[in-house]
Amino acid sequence: MTGLLSGIHSPADVRALPEAELPRLCEELREEIVSVCGRVGGHLGASLGVVELVVALHRVFHSPQDALVFDVGHQAYAHKLLTGRRERMGTLRQAEGVAPFLDPRESPHDAFAAGHACTAVSAALGMLEGWSVLGRKGHAVAIVGDGALTGGLTFEGLNNAGGAHLPLVVVLNDNQMSISANVGAIPALLRTREARAFFEGLGFTYLGPVDGHDLGALLSALREARASSRPVVVHAMTQKGRGFPPAEADLQTRGHAMGPYEWRDGKLVRSRGGQRTFSEAFATALADALAKDPRVVVVTPAMLEGSALVELKTRYPDRVHDVGIAEQHAVTFCAGLARAGARPVCAIYSTFLQRSFDQVIHDVCLTGLPVVFAVDRAGLVGADGATHQGAYDVSSLRAVPGLGLMAPVVGEDIPPMLATALAAPGPTVIRFPRGTLPSPPPELRLDEASVKGARWVLRAQAPRLTLVTLGPLALAALEAAKAEAGWSVLDARCVSPLDSEALLAAADSGHVVVVEEGSTRGGLGSAVLELYAAHGRTPRVRLMGMPDVFMPHGDARVQRAALGLDAEGMRRAGRELLGERP
Repeated sequence: MTGLLSGIHSPADVRALPEAELPRLCEELREEIVSVCGRVGGHLGASLGVVELVVALHRVFHSPQDALVFDVGHQAYAHKLLTGRRERMGTLRQAEGVAPFLDPRESPHDAFAAGHACTAVSAALGMLEGWSVLGRKGHAVAIVGDGALTGGLTFEGLNNAGGAHLPLVVVLNDNQMSISANVGAIPALLRTREARAFFEGLGFTYLGPVDGHDLGALLSALREARASSRPVVVHAMTQKGRGFPPAEADLQTRGHAMGPYEWRDGKLVRSRGGQRTFSEAFATALADALAKDPRVVVVTPAMLEGSALVELKTRYPDRVHDVGIAEQHAVTFCAGLARAGARPVCAIYSTFLQRSFDQVIHDVCLTGLPVVFAVDRAGLVGADGATHQGAYDVSSLRAVPGLGLMAPVVGEDIPPMLATALAAPGPTVIRFPRGTLPSPPPELRLDEASVKGARWVLRAQAPRLTLVTLGPLALAALEAAKAEAGWSVLDARCVSPLDSEALLAAADSGHVVVVEEGSTRGGLGSAVLELYAAHGRTPRVRLMGMPDVFMPHGDARVQRAALGLDAEGMRRAGRELLGERP
C-alpha cells in the first residue's frame, strides 16, 4: 500500500486529503522522523510531540501566504517533511544538507530563521504589522513551546501583541519541557485554571486547553483562531517524544536529541562516544570547587544536560540553579549572587552568551563583580550550524575592561583555570569547545594551582616562525611545528590580559601565525597585531580562524581542515609565510 507521505509535496496536498486520512498521515510522519533521526541524529522528541499540531496548522492555514513562525525549530521536522523536503531529509544537519533549524533561504514555508528560543511572538507580530502597513493580507502564527515562557523576550512580545489589537495567533505547545523539565512559576501556572485569566489579562482570547494529539479538537480551535480579529492564544497540551517508546521513557529530556541509533535484537542501541568531553571535565572541576568552597554557586540557562550538570544538580540542589531559557536573567542573577558575597559560575554556551552581552558589561563588569563564565561550545559546533557556532565570544568579550579570558588546551588545564578564576577579584571567562578531551602530549607543561600568562609548548633554539594558538588548536600546531625546523608553538592561554612578554618574544622569530577557532575580526590575532603595533614590532603575521561569514552546519572536523585549522593547514600557512613551497 502506497503511503500518504510520498504524495505530499506542499501544504496544499495536506489540505486536499480527506480529513479521515489525517491520523494515518501523522503515523507516517512519526515513522519518518524516527527513521531520519536514527540515521543522522537530530532533535527528535520535540518534533514527535507536535506531529498532529503541525498537520492541523497546515490544514487550517495556507503557508507561505500565512506565516507559520516556529520558535527555534526543534519542533519543525514534520513541517519540513510536509513542505517539499522529504526526499532530502536524510541530509538533515549534514554539510550542504537540510538545515538543522528553519531557514527562509531553504524554503518559502520557513517564515523566520531562528536557532534561539523566545523569538516567535515578536517576529510574527512584526510580520503582521508590516503586512498591515503594506496592505498585504495573511495570517501570522507564532508556535511557541512552554519553555519559551521562561524567557523574557516572549513576554515582551506578548505585552506588545496584547495591546496592538492585531489578529496574531499564538499556539502554545505545552509539554512541560524545554530540553529537560521546565522551571519556574509560569510553566506551573499553565496547568491550572489560572492560565485563561493570565492570557486574557494580557489582552488575548484564550482557547483551550486542547488535547494536542486530538486532530478534531485542534482543527476546531485553529479554525476559530483564524477567524478572529483579535489576538488569540491556542493552548495545546502535547507529549514530547510521543509515539516513540524510548523517548517517552526518557524522563530527563523525552528524547530531545537521541540519534543516531538503531534497533538490534529488539533493543534500541544509541551511538555514543566513550570519551569524556570538555563539558564533563569542567563539571568535575566544578564538583571539587563546590565541595571545597560553600560560596560557589552554579547557574545555567536551561543547559543542565548540555553542560553536564545533571549530577551536580542532584548533589547540590540548592547551589546549582537552572533558571530556564533566560540568559539575560542568568547573568544578572549571577551578578546579584556575587554582590551578596557568593562566587557564581555561569555555565552557558557561547552562542547563548551573545543574548546577554549587555548584562555582562553593565551588571557584571562595570563594577568588577567576580562572576566566572564557563563558556561552552566555543568555536565550531558541527551539525547545529550557523545559529550555534561559537564564533564571536573572543572578539566581543576581549573588548570589555577588566574581564579575564582564558582557554584550556586539554582537560587537565581546567581545574587550575577554574581555581584561578574563582580566586580572581573580578570577572573571568573560561571558553572551551564542544568535543572529547585530547590526551596531553609530553611537551605540554601542566599547571597544578593557578594559571599565569602564556606557555611555550615548543620553543626552537633558532626560531624562524612561531605558531600562536588558543585552546586545543595548540595540539595541531605542535604536530605541524615538529615537522619543521625552527618552528615554535606558543599557547596564548589568556586573551585578556595578554602575556605581552611571551608574545613579543614570539615576534623575535620574524614570522608569526596566529590560529584561533573563532572570528579573526577582533579576536586573538587582532589583539596580537595591536600589541605589535603598540611596541613598534614588525614581524610578518598571518591570521587564521573562522572567516567573515556565518559558518553553516557540517562536520566540525571537516570544517577545521577546510579552514586550515589542522596540522596540515597550519604547516602550509607557515611555509607560505616563510616564502617556502607548501
